[in-house]
Amino acid sequence: MSDMNVQVTRDYDFTAAAVWGVLGNFGDLSWANNPPVEVIGSGPGMIRRLTMPGMAPIDEQLESIDHTSRTLAYTIPRGLPMPVKNYAAVIHVDETGPGSCRVRWNATAVPDGVSAEQAGQIIEGAYGQMLGWLQDRLAQG
Repeated sequence: MSDMNVQVTRDYDFTAAAVWGVLGNFGDLSWANNPPVEVIGSGPGMIRRLTMPGMAPIDEQLESIDHTSRTLAYTIPRGLPMPVKNYAAVIHVDETGPGSCRVRWNATAVPDGVSAEQAGQIIEGAYGQMLGWLQDRLAQG
């Protein structure tokens, strides 16, 4: 199977700095339904290990982060919770106005046991849920 590419975007009525303040703190997922997270290391190469009941640990590894361009890249080398392999994602926060921004969440992966369309729908659903939680956190102030 060939690589697939998924992009989910969402516009926010919050500053890019406020949104990046949440997303750019890679080790903190309290905004994302507060899963149990163990942070191993710091900066590029660090791992945030999510432990969900009844599932193998999920390791998300920070590959790069640029606070100036508000971009981070990560991979999931262990415990992928989706039917894909070779998963890599990049999150961008782009300023669209004085009090607004757009989050672009891109992923590439190879479907594993499902069609590219099915894998894409699963990833899009997961990102949509996460971006909804981000909206909720930002609205709380």
